[in-house]
Amino acid sequence: MTDPKEFARELAALIKRYINGGCDPQEVADELAREASYVFGHYNLEIYLEKRSKD
Repeated sequence: MTDPKEFARELAALIKRYINGGCDPQEVADELAREASYVFGHYNLEIYLEKRSKD
């Protein structure tokens, strides 16, 4: 696992590659937002289910 600064640098480089390759910046941002929502939603569900199983 990398540190947060390295992750940010890698993510910025990936975004720049997509945009420089001709992708619409708004589409890149929308896809990142969808993926982030999916990941956070998944972990929130796991936390909810774990807590509920302990009650």
